[in-house]
Amino acid sequence: MSRTSPRLPHQTTDIFLTDGGTETWLMYKRGFDLPEFSAFHLLNDQRSAAALREYYTAFANVAVKLGTPFIFDSLTYRASRDWGALLGYSTQALGDMNHKCIELYRACAAQAGLTAENTVISGCIGPKGDAYKTNQDLTAENAQAYHAEQIDTFKAAGADIVTALTLNTTDEAIGIAKASAEADIPSVISFTIEKNRKLRSGETLKQAIETVDTATSNAPAYYMINCSHPVDFGPALASEPWANRIRGLRANASSLDHGTLCQLGHLEEGNPDELASQYVDIRAAHPNMNVFGGCCGTDFVHVEKIGRALLTAA
Repeated sequence: MSRTSPRLPHQTTDIFLTDGGTETWLMYKRGFDLPEFSAFHLLNDQRSAAALREYYTAFANVAVKLGTPFIFDSLTYRASRDWGALLGYSTQALGDMNHKCIELYRACAAQAGLTAENTVISGCIGPKGDAYKTNQDLTAENAQAYHAEQIDTFKAAGADIVTALTLNTTDEAIGIAKASAEADIPSVISFTIEKNRKLRSGETLKQAIETVDTATSNAPAYYMINCSHPVDFGPALASEPWANRIRGLRANASSLDHGTLCQLGHLEEGNPDELASQYVDIRAAHPNMNVFGGCCGTDFVHVEKIGRALLTAA
């Protein structure tokens, strides 16, 4: 029997929650080593797999408690060919791990009692290179060819949507959007911006979104911002048509430089109540936004406070 298709964020005005800083939670709250900042391989070990089930089920429980849909995301962030090869995975073995991650999401949704209509399975894609370096040598054509492999795997595994997180160049975003369109699965493009309010490659958020939309005939279902803090990305937003394409936020817990947060040796959790208040203020100015989660330093505590604050303000 086929699975019931859920509502997707761009098809409704309902608030959706998603997860937080998976890697920082695993490293600093559960003490796991993450070679190449990769989490998917932890499913091969019983103890770390149990931690991943705990992590995603806790978020799903928050969504059930608050009555929102939930988007399972992030575990496959580094499960693409180049990163998999660094961890010793063959193409077949890496494909199997991507399927295994999707199955974990479904098991956690069932454990939390999320309905099929409220369970969105996202195939998460990370940059081909380091998210905190400028990968200017990657063309849109090469990005499309590279990421198509993982996108096709997500499609075969039954993912509902593809989300590309922490992108810092428009060429890679264009390649991912085109590969997703070719696979007939909706794509979400999430950019990260620096403290100068621009992508690392130099474009403003406006320039990046308009460039990708023009090159792909508006292929992305919507855009997001992640791995930045509201004090940094907030001023980059504007009350203009291009900003209406942004539907989601996954902010860092701290305003420290985002590349630094993953290398501190300790967790920077910031102030969850303050972060929730900042989300409320941003959504008040940009009511089209309806996908909310966290990035480095955040977990289900932050997301629950964010969700409660947004629902109270709605």
